[in-house]
Amino acid sequence: MKKACLFLSIAIACAMVGCDQKPSTQVSDNGEKQMEQNDEKQSSPDLGFVENGQLKFYDVQKDETEVYTQETDSVVDAVCANGKVYYNVKANNHLLLKCLDIKAADPKPESLADWNLDFESREGNPFPVFGKMYLSMDQTQIALEVDIMWFAGPCYNLAIYDCTSKTISKTILYQFNEEVETMDFFDDENNFKVYAPEANFDIDRFEDSDGFYYLNDGQRICLNDQLKEMEDMGDFEVEYEHDPIELDPSGEKLLFATSTYLGDGLLGFFAVSSLDGKSQIALSNSDVMGARPQWLSNGSLVYTGIEYESDTDALFLMDTNGSIRSIAHTNTFFVLP
Repeated sequence: MKKACLFLSIAIACAMVGCDQKPSTQVSDNGEKQMEQNDEKQSSPDLGFVENGQLKFYDVQKDETEVYTQETDSVVDAVCANGKVYYNVKANNHLLLKCLDIKAADPKPESLADWNLDFESREGNPFPVFGKMYLSMDQTQIALEVDIMWFAGPCYNLAIYDCTSKTISKTILYQFNEEVETMDFFDDENNFKVYAPEANFDIDRFEDSDGFYYLNDGQRICLNDQLKEMEDMGDFEVEYEHDPIELDPSGEKLLFATSTYLGDGLLGFFAVSSLDGKSQIALSNSDVMGARPQWLSNGSLVYTGIEYESDTDALFLMDTNGSIRSIAHTNTFFVLP
């Protein structure tokens, strides 16, 4: 059980292990939950996301979404680091960074900084005032894309918030070109590496040669022979690449990317296979250029993709039995500790 749960209403009592009270839920008009106090215990949500300007949290076991109602400004993006949710809100032509300590008994929004973006000077500019928010590899810095322009590719600076000193600096020009394709932002004096979980597998036990194989006790077990890959590419010669990403908590299933270059673009999707190769699932509506899927502690997998019925971005959950369902309309998410 997690040490604390999020409280999504006005001031409520502690719900950690051993406490006597927990929040109850009320159902809003759209079926989402808002929290109130009663005398029972409650499980903790597993992940969070931003949808329609609201910070929301999802409990996999209950299949319920809860809205964090204490934040009244419009939320635009969020990341999670060291037990805190860092998120941006737009209010009165300002972009503000706030945080929420989800380990606290009664977490409340804390204002951290104003990104000091000049919205007025960008009026009429075809490029957005700000872009994505990133978490650093050591989880001590939050970076935001600013000064976005286009010169034969995206070009922008990063405004960086230091969680220790609680200061913002703007540095590190990033520019995409034919020679540099990286998610490491750098200049002559500084480096900013985007956070990604460390690999939990031995790369030497996987082989990508006319198929994707797991090498186990002298056996070559194919992990993609049941997948229908991107076959119809017209006159283009297609070469697929397969990159192992992460094993599930049980160590029995592998998340990997299957992709190909088509001209200057990278096309592909994520897939999951058991290490014996008997169960293979293509997350065909996912995109290798989108957010990286993540395993949850119960063995479920969360990822972003396109919901074909509505032709919109969506957040999906693959249960441990392989069934997939849409849980929100958003293209970003974060997993809670």
